[in-house]
Amino acid sequence: MAVVGGALATVMLVGVIVARAGSGDTGPDGNTSASVAGPSASSPSATGPSTPAAPNASIDEAQDAAIKVVGRTGEVVAAGFISRRELIEMFTTRSFGPTFADETGRAIDAMLIELGSREVDLADVVVREQPITSTASATSDGVQVRVWSVLIIAAPGTGPGRQVWRTVKLDMVQHDGVWLVDGWASSPGPTPSPPAEGVVDSAESVAVPLSWDPVGAS
Repeated sequence: MAVVGGALATVMLVGVIVARAGSGDTGPDGNTSASVAGPSASSPSATGPSTPAAPNASIDEAQDAAIKVVGRTGEVVAAGFISRRELIEMFTTRSFGPTFADETGRAIDAMLIELGSREVDLADVVVREQPITSTASATSDGVQVRVWSVLIIAAPGTGPGRQVWRTVKLDMVQHDGVWLVDGWASSPGPTPSPPAEGVVDSAESVAVPLSWDPVGAS
């Protein structure tokens, strides 16, 4: 259980980027989130005057795009080094993508090394993040989206599957009509309490539904 718990904590670091010092943003859980990367060279604020607030239709599109990105955490974790960078480039801006890929890669590699050192078959490890709710608001640069989700990891042979709830904040900017991630931060919680006498299933049992198709996947 300690192995999987440590691995899950490592996966939580996926996308935690340190850039804008002293932002002190607070998530809906009341916790101070990790710093969000400042606007990249591809965002409007880096290339010219601030743009007008996005219309509601654009906010909805940006929100949908951000939710889908958070839901791809398991896919990012499972990908190889080269394919992971290519996958990340699909939903991030050109300037932000390399930073996101480097930090994410380091976190995932640390998790895989930890599990591998305990003779866990890495091919059997399943990671899935499921967005639960989200909110979005227009900014001068685009749209900021907050997604509340539950992250689950199952490593058969290491005890029960594990879960963590977190809030992910994404800065979304539009490029050629496509909404891309230009900043990302995550903070733990808010976390619901489990049933006092709830049954905890093995990682093998949890891995079965985790292998099913994600709800809402296109």
